Amino acid sequence: MEPLPLYLICLNAFLAVLILLSVLALFLRVLTSCFPARLPLARSTLAAAISTVVATRYPGARVTRLEELTQEKPSL
Repeated sequence: MEPLPLYLICLNAFLAVLILLSVLALFLRVLTSCFPARLPLARSTLAAAISTVVATRYPGARVTRLEELTQEKPSL
C-alpha cells in the first residue's frame, strides 16, 4: 500500500476542521435562537438593587439620587 501524499493529508485535515467549525457554528446559531438575550433590567429594578447593596455595605446610608453616566464620543 502506497503512503498518501502530504498534500492529501493536509487537505483532509483542513476539510475536517472546516466541517467541524461549520457544525459548531450551526449549533450555536440554533442555540442562540432558542435562548435569546435577556432584556435589560428595568430602571426601578436596578435602582432597588443599588439601594439594597448600599444599605448592605454601608449600614445607615441611603441612596438619594441616581444618575446615569453617558460617555461622549470624542470629536475629531
